[in-house]
Amino acid sequence: MIDASSFATNHNAFWADYAPTSEHFVRRVNLAYSKRWDVPLAKPEQQIRAAFVSEIAFARLCGRQRRAPPNTSPLDSIEEAKAKLLPILENPTVLEGEISDVELNQINGLEKRLVSFFRPEIVENIVRPIFSGCGYIDSSEGDIINDGRLFEIKAVDRPFRSSDIRQLITYCALNHLSNQYDIKRIGVFNPRRGVYFSLPVRVVSREISGQTEQELFDNIVNAVSSGDISR
Repeated sequence: MIDASSFATNHNAFWADYAPTSEHFVRRVNLAYSKRWDVPLAKPEQQIRAAFVSEIAFARLCGRQRRAPPNTSPLDSIEEAKAKLLPILENPTVLEGEISDVELNQINGLEKRLVSFFRPEIVENIVRPIFSGCGYIDSSEGDIINDGRLFEIKAVDRPFRSSDIRQLITYCALNHLSNQYDIKRIGVFNPRRGVYFSLPVRVVSREISGQTEQELFDNIVNAVSSGDISR
């Protein structure tokens, strides 16, 4: 069993068959469909634990959305971030040690952008939505559903990738089967670079596969259910 992220990243042969124009489409996303939300966040002067920093900032956003009490300890976000990263890190020791001033500055900057984009005080976002598994794919956790838009958050110094889109499409295929959430659009927000895109699911499906969303989702569900998946 694997999660949706691993399926989107590692099974290139499957995606070449069922979403053959993903790479072409993501180039258009980066060139034409992405939008500027803010200026790029200043790069830290010292080396930081980027994944840890990003996860803490997102945990803070989740706390705001859950209406955490004002006296909630900042350590709660750190522990939540550690719990999410520990199972996937090759070297968990990077999570040890105090948060440096440079890292804290980055956390605050990322959190500010996440809050301004998703507006947790006035929008009922669904944070860390769980999508029921199917066949080869285990239950998987997304990032956030914002007013019918399923977003992944990628706080990285790179353009959007086809694997980002495939990950979102995989979540949507699982959701198509379970009918858990009302998702009309998918997108990626990069608070570090200050850019995002958001497009209707039907448009993305047509662009990457030439199929309707129902046809693409059915192909994904049938493949992962049968176990007939190639890498």
